[in-house]
Amino acid sequence: MRKNKLKRNSRLKSGLPPGTLVYTGDRATNPAKIRTVAFDANSAQVAEKYHSSLKGNSHCLWVDVRGLTDITLIQKIGDDFQIHPLALEDVLNTRQRSKIEEYDSGFFIVLPNIRFDKNSLDLTYEQISIFFTKNEVVTFQEDPDDTLEKVVDRIQDGSGRIRKKNADYLVYTVMDTIIDRYFLALEDVEDAILEIEFEIYSEHGYKNCKGKLFTLKHTLNQFRQRTLPLREVVNKLMRTNSPTIEESDTVYLRDVADHIAQVQDQLESFREQLFNLEALYHAEVTNRMNNVMKLLTVISTIFIPLSFVAGVYGMNFEHMPELKWRYGYFIVLGSMFAIMTGMLIYFRKKNWI
Repeated sequence: MRKNKLKRNSRLKSGLPPGTLVYTGDRATNPAKIRTVAFDANSAQVAEKYHSSLKGNSHCLWVDVRGLTDITLIQKIGDDFQIHPLALEDVLNTRQRSKIEEYDSGFFIVLPNIRFDKNSLDLTYEQISIFFTKNEVVTFQEDPDDTLEKVVDRIQDGSGRIRKKNADYLVYTVMDTIIDRYFLALEDVEDAILEIEFEIYSEHGYKNCKGKLFTLKHTLNQFRQRTLPLREVVNKLMRTNSPTIEESDTVYLRDVADHIAQVQDQLESFREQLFNLEALYHAEVTNRMNNVMKLLTVISTIFIPLSFVAGVYGMNFEHMPELKWRYGYFIVLGSMFAIMTGMLIYFRKKNWI
């Protein structure tokens, strides 16, 4: 359903000139929310609305837009902060890959906020866009929920370095907060892998593992595709000569790069585990099939001599010596039962059954 909506919304941009603002996401019913945070080393102001008057009146200004439905508001914010029209277009085109662009007015970053659904074993994600200059940061979140609430709390509390630093440190904090959520998603993925491994060894649970393995492999591929370009994003920030990025803050960017590398390493490890689980699943299916075939073979082997005896005495020749025996019927049945019991005891000693 989500993919179909994205395809329908993407057609709205067909034929339009570059820089045209059209929201292509599937959260059109969510109302837009906005927060303005102005702070310096001594104080912080937080308002749950857009205050353009605070621009230029504080050490650092952060405008956080949650929900991309109000295109008029987004256009106004873009004009106030001189955000390039192509960057604003990318804000509303929510199918962007992770990237960084440097414009004359500032830097523009796109990265995904990823969550893992334990029930469907699929990813839910939103696009988060960040525009920043030396002392100004504008973030655009696709969902109205408050992903960056803890960052706001740190600014209000004055804890850490965030109020003493410029906008580049705030951008680092936002990116670090989002990437830390990747590890929460990876923990849920690990739990799902362990659950599948347990089901493979269970009596009847293995029957549902094939679909789960396929879905989880697809999910990990998506996870990897969406996070892999982040390495280049952080590397470009560390290599830039722009005065917007303070040299003393590159150590924090290296920390983000290290976290991204850890995410990629875990994803590769999980992919290998899934390949091993897939091989284990096929081996388990084959083993169970072999057990069924072994049981059927034992049953067939037992009935071969019994069928032979029954076939001999079913020929109805007139001069068969045993046909006139008074207790012949019971003797033959007893002999057949003795043969069957002897074979079962023999197979049991050989551990064939």
